[in-house]
Amino acid sequence: MPLYIVATPYRKDDFKVYPIRDEGAPLFVGVLSLQRTDKGVRPLRVRVVREKEDEYLPVSSFIDLLKAASAIMTSGMEPAQESVFNEMLAAYQLSSRRVSLCRFCLMEDRVTFKRPDMVRYKGELICLECAKKELKREVSYKGRITREGLERLESLLVKTRDLGRIIAMLTPSNLPPELTRYDTIPASDERVKAVKIEGLDLDPRLKAILMERMEELMPVQAKSVHSGLLKGESQLVVSATATGKTLIGEMAGVNNYLRGRGRMLFLVPLVALANQKYEQFKSRYGALGKVGIRVGTSRIALNDLKMNVSLGSDIIVGTYEALDFVLRKGEALRGVGTVVIDEVHMLEDEERGHRLDGLIARLRSCAPQAQFIFLSATIGNPKEISRRLKARLVEYEHRPVPLERHLIFAGAHEKNRLIEEYASKEYARVSSKGFRGQTIVFTNSRKKCHQISQSLRIQSAPYHAGLTYAQRKGVEERFARGELKVVVTTAALAAGVDFPASQVIFESLAMGREWLSVSEFQQMQGRAGRPDYHDSGKIIVLADPEFEMDGEAEDAVAFRLLGGCAEHVNVAYDESGQMEEALANACIASSEAELKRMGDAMLGMTCDTGYLIDRCVEKGLMVREGGRVKNTPLGRAIATHFLRVENAYLIRDRLYKKADPLDIAVELEPFDAAYFRNAERLSRILGVSVPSRAFSPASLDIVFSGESIAKLDRSMQAQLTDFAREFLDCECDDAPFCGCPERKFSKKIVEYRLQGKDPKGISRAIAADYSLSAYDGDILGYLDRLTRNLDAIGEIAGILGRHEAAREARELAKRIEDAA
Repeated sequence: MPLYIVATPYRKDDFKVYPIRDEGAPLFVGVLSLQRTDKGVRPLRVRVVREKEDEYLPVSSFIDLLKAASAIMTSGMEPAQESVFNEMLAAYQLSSRRVSLCRFCLMEDRVTFKRPDMVRYKGELICLECAKKELKREVSYKGRITREGLERLESLLVKTRDLGRIIAMLTPSNLPPELTRYDTIPASDERVKAVKIEGLDLDPRLKAILMERMEELMPVQAKSVHSGLLKGESQLVVSATATGKTLIGEMAGVNNYLRGRGRMLFLVPLVALANQKYEQFKSRYGALGKVGIRVGTSRIALNDLKMNVSLGSDIIVGTYEALDFVLRKGEALRGVGTVVIDEVHMLEDEERGHRLDGLIARLRSCAPQAQFIFLSATIGNPKEISRRLKARLVEYEHRPVPLERHLIFAGAHEKNRLIEEYASKEYARVSSKGFRGQTIVFTNSRKKCHQISQSLRIQSAPYHAGLTYAQRKGVEERFARGELKVVVTTAALAAGVDFPASQVIFESLAMGREWLSVSEFQQMQGRAGRPDYHDSGKIIVLADPEFEMDGEAEDAVAFRLLGGCAEHVNVAYDESGQMEEALANACIASSEAELKRMGDAMLGMTCDTGYLIDRCVEKGLMVREGGRVKNTPLGRAIATHFLRVENAYLIRDRLYKKADPLDIAVELEPFDAAYFRNAERLSRILGVSVPSRAFSPASLDIVFSGESIAKLDRSMQAQLTDFAREFLDCECDDAPFCGCPERKFSKKIVEYRLQGKDPKGISRAIAADYSLSAYDGDILGYLDRLTRNLDAIGEIAGILGRHEAAREARELAKRIEDAA
């Protein structure tokens, strides 16, 4: 292998010399000193740099080395230095040629020749390995980043060969999209045989309405028709958001109604979504039949909204629980020909999954001939679920518009500025359909919805379940008119409320105290890009490498979610949940055979029906009479009030101990959605992050210690002392983590209500009295649930013969409802 000598400047009259056989580490590193003699420039000495102790190479040996070299090369020398070096070489009939080397390698005494494909950095070319080292060094300066995040940056470095642009990603602003782009999900490339509306076997009245909107079905709709939609086939439709799933249910349900096959139920998980569908269906199909709505309307009346709530309507939109309540109360629900269950992946929801599972079984029992249409955007095991739901699978994995996904590493202090930057850019774009780009921002708490919205200098609004119906409706209408560039929300929008946004920004990948699941993430990203409005959709994930939860950093979570597949829907619930469903089933059937058929139809019913009946009989919730099974009054109360079995026993035990009905109600469900108005200021003063929720254990532990209170000014000390005196004073061994503070605060809300305050007035009162904030919708929802719990307490008190307690519970519920 040939030998080369590379020389570079070192000090005034000294040069570094590197004998090499190949690029990389030299055979040794020498420091050559020159001297001017009578015969010209000659080597004075050659010092060989060693790890422990340097040594000297005889000058004659160095000259022999120069003569043996295949080439002598110089790099980085000033003209005067190069002249002196070449004069020395000429004395031995030698010469050199110039080369360019990676300067960063030279600083580590390695030799790497520059090539055109090297990495650009600060006006020069450096090798890829040095560029990666510099990148790691810059990352360490900016803060911690996970291995996945660094690998992402390195892959972009290899692709762009521009270290400066990659380092710029660590302080993101106006970054070129080719740097932030994670991937692009293309628009549909699956060929589906086209279906013209005109050729469908639909009632002419429905066909005319559809032809005003479209001439041809979208691909998933065409697949559904090919799979027997208009022939009465029950189906599970799994397809991305904005692919047209809802219309599948509409075509089946409205057509069945017009052909005399029965009425349509369209069931959704959220009241906001039900309200929106009700308005849409009234507009589209109001001329064909009566459109009604059944939702859990508030007992605390704030407005005079006129809605048709008749169960005799031809098309009924409702929430799961509202329709289930109808069944559990034994009201007639006859003549149903179509049942559409939207967002059916809610079957795996920890709180509501078993109730949806039971509702489907009960509807099948009440309407055995009905066509069932189940809709979802994210199910990881669709074949299994379709088989268990006894529905033909219609699966379509492609989007109607392409979706560009971008990942940006951003600290918490940078995110709001980036939201404003990207939302403004998106709003400036106008699609070929004539619509401006609008943005949905997902964050992890209701309070942050308001904080982010207020920080933006562009038109924006918060949207979450803590707002009242009127407040949410106002945001929806302003967004639909294009008046808002941004709506900032929590997971409320993931379940399908229709905001036609072209861009979704994830300000946080956490929802509450947990990371998003892949299915939740996919649901949320599916809100970007609607075919009737936009040419494409865009996802912006703002991941903070410094934010960590449950031992996982946010940038690592980002890679997991962006690269993940939808999880399997696993329907499983405990014995208490199964007993509640058995009691609910007994509201519409009394034979063990029918109860077994309903139990067997449920996906998550793991206990044998006979065993559950035995357990309910044993606990006094059911009785067997003459070969039939029926609920006892207590069992029926559990079913009609949607009580957990253990909560029913809690009510019973407290009533036996003569507890006050209000005390029982706030024990069942205390109000905990109160926030410190000055949490940020507290955090600064105390030098520790104070959670915003006032009654979280961490808040109580941090804020109300004597050491913390001593650090505050007098006004803050007075507020917190008053708060502690009123709500934290109890004799429990584990105070203040015993639950008493939340229960006392809940009773304070009731006290405000009985003074005639509406939710807005209560919110103002707790702000003035305790420097706490609470959202009007949260207060409204809590008072509504409290009255329903009082109803349950009153009914169970009557069953137990505690008539005074029953009267007190009913009267208090009425006073809370009517206070004005």
